[in-house]
Amino acid sequence: MGYRNITLVEGRDRLGGRVHTSHAWRETPVDLGASWIHGTRRNPITRLAKEAGVPMEETDYEDMGLFGASGAPLSRTDERELSRLTRKLFRAVNATYSSNADHLQMALRQGMKGLDKRELELMDHLIHSNIELSFAEDVEALDARALMFGKEFKGHDVLFPQGYFGVFEHRYTPFRVLLNQPVTAIRKTGKEITVQTSRGDLTADRVIVTLPLGVLQQGLIEFSPGFAKSKRDALHTLGMGCLNKLYLRFPEAFWPETQGFSYMGPTPGAWSDWLNLNAVQPEPVLLVFHSGTIARELEHRSDEEHTDGAMTVLRQMFGNSIPDPDGVQVTRWAQGPFSLGSYSCLRPGSNQSIIQTLRAPIGDRIFFAGEATSLEYPSTVHGAYLSGQRAAKELLSSS
Repeated sequence: MGYRNITLVEGRDRLGGRVHTSHAWRETPVDLGASWIHGTRRNPITRLAKEAGVPMEETDYEDMGLFGASGAPLSRTDERELSRLTRKLFRAVNATYSSNADHLQMALRQGMKGLDKRELELMDHLIHSNIELSFAEDVEALDARALMFGKEFKGHDVLFPQGYFGVFEHRYTPFRVLLNQPVTAIRKTGKEITVQTSRGDLTADRVIVTLPLGVLQQGLIEFSPGFAKSKRDALHTLGMGCLNKLYLRFPEAFWPETQGFSYMGPTPGAWSDWLNLNAVQPEPVLLVFHSGTIARELEHRSDEEHTDGAMTVLRQMFGNSIPDPDGVQVTRWAQGPFSLGSYSCLRPGSNQSIIQTLRAPIGDRIFFAGEATSLEYPSTVHGAYLSGQRAAKELLSSS
């Protein structure tokens, strides 16, 4: 049995959710949400991108400049030390796989004993760039199993010079789409589901809920029947990370031609990680990332304060004569009422059974999908896409 009358109910004034391509700069679309396909081989998003004819550009993470706290390029001595410590970090990461610790930070410390002050500073940067940015959370808030959880597709990471949303733009046509219609309640009454929205009630035979974990955690939508205690516990055991972006457009490029660069300042993770979009797009645009606590704290600052912080660091690296940006775009995903974060992560105490409980349907009428419900590929676009296919199969098998 199939369903022909499918309605997509969206609270925002746009489609895509956390895949959000901004066209505020006409010549240069920028992705405010998801940016990459992580691993292109056999990845379903790769196939969709090719079908849509969306250009892709490979990211070379080795093509990155390194700058110290003074703003000067990292010395060869420090580069060699960074390479040595990177190997040490990977050994410490491998050791976490057999660790009995719940906290990732505690497990990693076992492999970092004996490091001096300078080595610890460099290691803090490595932990941020290799772990915290990936999980959108501070290492202190991650479970030791986070690094071994899930699967990965092989192949390169690629981004989209013309924007990620182009991959999905034409895939909504089979649906009836209702925008600007936040859902406030989902109630099962007999064999019908009532979806209560800000514009009135809708009825359905079955519902697939794709709300982000952050929204579910806040209990902003009433479910009837309500969640069992095990599902409520699962919701609050998982974490919702925060990864934010600041895009700066300049009248001219003044930075290296590398694909990006890192600044190892006094505060690990602050204005540290930069991507050179001019390497794949015509306009001179830089993107800087923040994650975890720093990302959340910066959300309370104005666009001007974001720009001032970025320019202070850029002038430290490239001199006071560099131009001011002529365009700025800032994300604040933790404050977004339809996201309340960027993507899920494993807090201490999380495991596979937590996710299995979270994604379990309520009876045979209410089903759950989204990246936080993916056992194999959590925190990714392809994980979200595959979870939707899984939920659809569950729905059809219940008919």
